[in-house]
Amino acid sequence: MMSLACIWANVCRLATAARAAAIALIAASLIGGCGVVVRGVQDSYNGLANSDWFWHGRHGDLTEEQRQWLATAWRYVANNTHPTTGLVGAIDGYPVFTMANVAEYLAALHTAKQFEQVGAKEFDERLSLLLDFLNTMALVDGVLPNRSYHTASGQMVDAAAQPGIVGWSAIDLGRLLIWLNLYRRHYPSFAEYIDKVVLRWDFCRLLDGRGQLTRGEYRDGGWLPVQEGRLGYEEYAAYGYYLWGQMPTLADRFEPYERRQFYQVPLLVDGRDPRVDRVIDPLLPTPYWYAGMEFNWDRWDQLDDDDDTDYGRLDLARQAHSLYLVQERRWRRDALYTARAEHILSEAPHFVYDAVFGLGSPFPTLDAQGQFHNEAALVSTKAAFMMWVLWDTEYTDALMGVMRHLYDPERGWYEGRKERTAGYDQSLTLATNAAVLQSMLYKQQGKLFRAPPPMSRLQRVLGDEFIHPGRCQPVLEFSSR
Repeated sequence: MMSLACIWANVCRLATAARAAAIALIAASLIGGCGVVVRGVQDSYNGLANSDWFWHGRHGDLTEEQRQWLATAWRYVANNTHPTTGLVGAIDGYPVFTMANVAEYLAALHTAKQFEQVGAKEFDERLSLLLDFLNTMALVDGVLPNRSYHTASGQMVDAAAQPGIVGWSAIDLGRLLIWLNLYRRHYPSFAEYIDKVVLRWDFCRLLDGRGQLTRGEYRDGGWLPVQEGRLGYEEYAAYGYYLWGQMPTLADRFEPYERRQFYQVPLLVDGRDPRVDRVIDPLLPTPYWYAGMEFNWDRWDQLDDDDDTDYGRLDLARQAHSLYLVQERRWRRDALYTARAEHILSEAPHFVYDAVFGLGSPFPTLDAQGQFHNEAALVSTKAAFMMWVLWDTEYTDALMGVMRHLYDPERGWYEGRKERTAGYDQSLTLATNAAVLQSMLYKQQGKLFRAPPPMSRLQRVLGDEFIHPGRCQPVLEFSSR
């Protein structure tokens, strides 16, 4: 089996367009990072960072222009859906996707259904094709999804679209678990088929005994679980495991961390030393903002709470707000539009972390090897839309003023605007267009997790002593509430 280093070497030999797509896919799967992180947090924010009223998002019916934004984002999905398999590529014109991309597709399809961008029959066809794939796709060691698959064949591939098994990602699967659980709630007639998807997986290889997320790495002739995760994405992915009855307790903690302050805004950053632990440590806002749109920063077991001013995970909410506020203050004090996220680029290095903090520096742009590319920073379309719906402020109004036209009406939304020159990066991805769709749904209805879970086949299987699949399976003990 190929190591990640071998995969990177093969990617570097690809043609330019293919290489850009391949690097983006691999790097996106590495957002979780490596190294053991033991976390614990003390609440000591003050002033505006503690003001609940500030966190109220931008809510209300969509305007005609905003409905056009919605339609443009869905066009990416329509254009990149394989006509036979129904699978959607991660990058425009490139036939590879990850399990995180499946979650993005589910988010896009759910939004399109809610806004009647797709009718009942098209929704049924799309979801049925996807569930059929998830229930029949080849698995690593027969127990967990590979990192990436091919949209045309549905077979396991590496990020360069070549046949290959590259292991699994607990971070990617955590996000997919979130969206599969949301579909159980909103579309209970499909709950049986969704449960069958998850019952195929071996959760003992996704979580160790301490509740730490683990990815699959090929060593000594077999696939071994190795710690995966980074501040932000671990806590967000933990929601998915909790929702299916697992206990990702270590992944859910803010440890170890350091306190930093930029523009008089307090932030928690990864406490590992990259020189010692040999990991890069970009602090990215997107996982905290997904947690806001999807859960309103509630605890996983408090999702029935409809009070949008009450946050069961105040630590996540404060960090999310601080990550917004430090970007607003950079705009006010340095006259720099700022909307940071991980994203692909149309030119080398093809994928970067546009971070708020990383490798000891504020606002670095880092590639997957930890090299600086600050000249490649973007004002991210994905981040701009998320900020705009989560914070109704003068800054997000100004930000949307320079981002609202970054699209091709026939292809979808571009990745972003170059921070230094104002030029467009015209790359198109499922991640960005799904984020635009999801943001519009959040504006319309607030937090996305509201519907209670249904009873379904999962309870039937787990409650039968003769057909119970074993201890490494989901539990959903709370689902009968």
